[in-house]
Amino acid sequence: MTERPVSYARLVADAPGSGPDDGERWAQAASTARDSVAELGRLHRLLDGHWRAGRDREQVGELLRRLTRRLDEAQDAYAAIAATLADRGHELAHARELVLQVTHEARLVGLVVTPEGEVVSPSGSAPMAVRAVAHRLTARVAEALARAAAAQRRAAAEVAALPPPNLW
Repeated sequence: MTERPVSYARLVADAPGSGPDDGERWAQAASTARDSVAELGRLHRLLDGHWRAGRDREQVGELLRRLTRRLDEAQDAYAAIAATLADRGHELAHARELVLQVTHEARLVGLVVTPEGEVVSPSGSAPMAVRAVAHRLTARVAEALARAAAAQRRAAAEVAALPPPNLW
């Protein structure tokens, strides 16, 4: 799972969960795998009534058991990825909310937020009290960006820690 770095501009522009790695696709894949396991189980149970005993039937039965096991493992992995990405999405949404609050506060007192997330006076110079407010708001933006970056690192580490698919 490769991620672009979290920046102020990106966090404000992109609503969390709107990207290509949202957890919903993985949740759907988990659901599809779960449904496939159920269908293979149904087919396996029907096998006895349609195929006489013999070596070929035993081989097909073993193949169906292995497919079922692999799909079951895939479903578990997909569900874990979906949960991880959903958690990341919630954390990014919270960070975005914090950044938007800071942006609003900055505008209320006549300050602007640069694309890098620094709160500054539009005129370049400002009284010490205004600079102190700008510094405080910049620190809040930095904290929100750090939380967002940590959420992405956690999600990447959790996904990377999942065992690779067990191929036949």
